[in-house]
Amino acid sequence: MFPESAAVDPATGRFYVGSVKDGTIYTGRVGAPGDLRVFSPAGADGRTIATGLAFADGRLVVAGRQTGQIFVYDTGTARLVSRLDTGLRAGQTFLNDVALAPDGSAYVTDSVAPVLWRARPTGGGYVLEKFMDFTGTAVSYVSAPGAPGINVNGIAADPSGRYLVIGKRNENALYRVDLRQRRVTPVTMPAGTLNTPDGLALRGRTLHVVQNQPGSVNTLELAADFGSARARKDTADKTFAFPTGAALYKQRILVVNSQFNTLGSPAAVSGTTPPRLPFWVSELRVPSP
Repeated sequence: MFPESAAVDPATGRFYVGSVKDGTIYTGRVGAPGDLRVFSPAGADGRTIATGLAFADGRLVVAGRQTGQIFVYDTGTARLVSRLDTGLRAGQTFLNDVALAPDGSAYVTDSVAPVLWRARPTGGGYVLEKFMDFTGTAVSYVSAPGAPGINVNGIAADPSGRYLVIGKRNENALYRVDLRQRRVTPVTMPAGTLNTPDGLALRGRTLHVVQNQPGSVNTLELAADFGSARARKDTADKTFAFPTGAALYKQRILVVNSQFNTLGSPAAVSGTTPPRLPFWVSELRVPSP
């Protein structure tokens, strides 16, 4: 399966997780391990890969990694609402993670192309556009094989609709995107605060950063203007296995264990040891300072 990301309906506790290996999307309920089922099967609607996921107001947005496609579903019916295409393919793009802003816009990171994409709601569907080109900004992309070539990765949206926070894995850095000014600036924090940042989960000004290695959730407190951060607590757990994504539900945090560092991994990293089956999502209390 090799899951990468998760999204949760805050009203019901129903969560969604996708497979990077074949694009299957599964759904379950927080606190009900036996409730897991297929929400949308592999290959449905041309979806063969599922990386980042985001949920809001009955809509699930799914990033399609090297396929260059973004899918939007009605979670009540599992019906495809929109399929968007960047026009880029493997080697040109790596759609990685998704965040939904209060106005319903879905912002999608690209780890290979220096672009922040926006799927903007219009009528009953969505329109895809290049919201920001990082060329010439504070975010400098690196072209390299494997993990060193994974640039901007995780993303989270400020509930006020003013800012986004994006993580740059190959730089162990965070950046703030000002949505009004379309300007990106580094989030200042002490050196060595992060290591291999991946998925981001934001509540208020508390940002939970999933770190692939050594395998933990690093909880940071952001300043009021999202321009700086300080570390509050770094949480490891024996159930973590190359964690990549997280989602918040009430006082719980769901952490996706991708096992990308194992044999058969479809990701930029891999290993020689077979993954433990079945794959799982860890459920913990939200880390507190």
